[in-house]
Amino acid sequence: MGRIRVCGIVATLITSFILLQYVTSAVEYDDSPWYKDLCSYKWEAIDQDSNVSYALKICDSSPDTECGNGSAVCAHNRTSNQYQSVGELSLRKDSSAVLDFNSLRKCNDNSSNFQSSITFQCGKTMGTPEFVTVSECVHYFEWRTYFACRRGKFTPHKEVPCYAFDSDGKKHDLNPLIKLSDGYLVDDPDDESDFYINICRSLSDPAGIACPEGSAACLISGKDSFDMGQPVKQLELLSNDKLRLRYEGVQKIPDLCNGHSPAVTITFICPSTRQAGSNPKMISNSNCRYEIEWVTEYACRRDYLESRDCKFTSDQHDISIDLSHLTRGSTDTPYMAEAKSGSDTYTFYLNVCGETNAGYCGDVKGFVSTCQVKQTGNVKKIAGRYQNQTLRYSDGDLTLIYPDGSRCSTGFQRMTIINFECNATAGNGLPVFTGESDFTYYFDWQTAYACVKEKEDLLCRVTDQKKRYDLSPLTRYPESKGSQNWEAVAAESDKKRFYINVCHKIIQEGAASSCPEDAAICAVGNGKKLNLGKFLSSPQKGPEGDDIRLIYTDGDKCRENMKVKTIITLKCKPGDVESAPVLRSVSSDGCIYEFEWFTASACVLSKTEGNDCKVEDPQAGILFDLSPLQKPSGGYYNISREKYDYFINVCGDVKAAQCPETAGACQVDQSGTNSWNLGQFNSRLSYYDGMLQLTYKNGSQYNNKQHTQRSTHISFLCDREAGPGKPEFQDEDEFTYNFKWYTSYACPERPHESCRDGPQNSAAV
Repeated sequence: MGRIRVCGIVATLITSFILLQYVTSAVEYDDSPWYKDLCSYKWEAIDQDSNVSYALKICDSSPDTECGNGSAVCAHNRTSNQYQSVGELSLRKDSSAVLDFNSLRKCNDNSSNFQSSITFQCGKTMGTPEFVTVSECVHYFEWRTYFACRRGKFTPHKEVPCYAFDSDGKKHDLNPLIKLSDGYLVDDPDDESDFYINICRSLSDPAGIACPEGSAACLISGKDSFDMGQPVKQLELLSNDKLRLRYEGVQKIPDLCNGHSPAVTITFICPSTRQAGSNPKMISNSNCRYEIEWVTEYACRRDYLESRDCKFTSDQHDISIDLSHLTRGSTDTPYMAEAKSGSDTYTFYLNVCGETNAGYCGDVKGFVSTCQVKQTGNVKKIAGRYQNQTLRYSDGDLTLIYPDGSRCSTGFQRMTIINFECNATAGNGLPVFTGESDFTYYFDWQTAYACVKEKEDLLCRVTDQKKRYDLSPLTRYPESKGSQNWEAVAAESDKKRFYINVCHKIIQEGAASSCPEDAAICAVGNGKKLNLGKFLSSPQKGPEGDDIRLIYTDGDKCRENMKVKTIITLKCKPGDVESAPVLRSVSSDGCIYEFEWFTASACVLSKTEGNDCKVEDPQAGILFDLSPLQKPSGGYYNISREKYDYFINVCGDVKAAQCPETAGACQVDQSGTNSWNLGQFNSRLSYYDGMLQLTYKNGSQYNNKQHTQRSTHISFLCDREAGPGKPEFQDEDEFTYNFKWYTSYACPERPHESCRDGPQNSAAV
């Protein structure tokens, strides 16, 4: 699969995700329970982690569970095949938003009884109960449904449950297909009429034409419309890849049916492989008995379609998508989009799968991912949070949903919906505002990261047009003798130590021996260990400049439905192969760690030389000019070490009294009686994969058998605050004198980067 399709189904997806909005409100009572319409069905939920399914009977008139007619909540341990009641109907306590079911059965510790508690929140469909957790023998559920909304605002004429569990305990959920207005036009060879359906719910004026009240299937012929079926039975599971809806119960039989009662059967088929969406198709029509077939990925298991952590994997979802590369750090320029409504102009600040502080919309809850700012009056509203985000890929459409924003005048919480489109040449791309409906804000976003990737070997390299980068020199392998993890630099107040490997699992030795085996970064301290992320995606170009971003995901759980993610931003620092990564920030919820790393391995790959003390590779975007460091008229930089003085010039000769002619570097003993040429000067500057170097050769001979000539090797390292800097003696290695030189002239051009530099200490520990 190479390209994500954007089609008419997106409108459906957008509308359906409004269903996830909810408001907390009091429920209006009458003489019967406010949830009376829920009583007609046996409801199901599942705890996937513990492999326990639940059957809920919330009213005396509801269908019985396997635990008997007195049980309100029946727990089925699917592993042991044991059933147990965890809530009794006779011990029900209900309020405007909560149903509690107590039990006389003692919990395992005999200190309390089993209980179940269902919290209701306002939603736009009938919804489904969702298992939340078990705590101190209380089984908690959450249910977003229109029954919990004020004044019955979203109550339809008729709706039935729109989900089912298969034999493996996997949930199939068609709720996202439910339309609050309009309907689906069925592909039908009959050109003289149109056939509209909704899913699990009565129609509301499809194509602007009023259909008979309560109809979920409607035939429109000319100016007339006919009820062809109403939702009376809940969604059925036919097999693990087939679902069925049946509409019937028409009150008035249309004349065109010749006395036959209309009925509609819709079969939903989960495709065997990933594919683009299709429309529902009429496959049979006889005497007002309609058979419709719809091949759609919405019929597949929900965990196949959805993700909470901003990526899809080939193993679970049959595709590979990772939007975490779009996440911007706290110091990065935020994504922005402008919107106009009449005479008003709004600016939206967004992030992807992370928090944004831009616009200053934050509140005590945090997790703000979309901030709306009105340019006049400085009005600010939270338009969505990433805390309960949902990333969905279905029928070729990729959508990210941020719920739980600021409440609007109708009581709804604002929501952001982003539709991502594949554009292989767009890079990160930018969001474009496309519209607003009921305080839900829609954006389109073309980006290369929305392109579906098949399974591939993870690389430690990055290619950006003609620029190439390779982080593999930073990788530490356990098989290599003496190889050790990198240890990050953190604040002294932080009692944890951070161990990092690059594009590889950490080496489990020393203090890191207790870290999880698959962690690529691990925090150790206070007797605890924390997996901060795994190496699951190749490094990518950062959002700005030439930085490289390495994102480790799927760390330890940090809160409900979220796992720790680490963002390592690597910045080019020519010549530096020792500096450590530095911890820059940790999100308020402990879910996002951000590190910065200045290293030569983040520099563009190239092997090139230049004259006149300059080196340039236009294709790789390399340009360095060290000529400002040259001392005119034979001037020099002076270094004293032990018994010797060293005199060095850059791309020029040294005219110190004791130094031989033509020397670019010379050594003089402090007695002044002896001097040596450490290499003849030249102006040939070289750049080799992040190493900026100047070499002087053909100096004075040693008194060995080979009469080896001395030489000088100068490595220039970027330090933006060093100015010209000065050379530092490193060592003498096989007749070569090695110097390193921290200077701002060795820094690559970075118009968007601050003048901050990394530490100079060694980091292999």
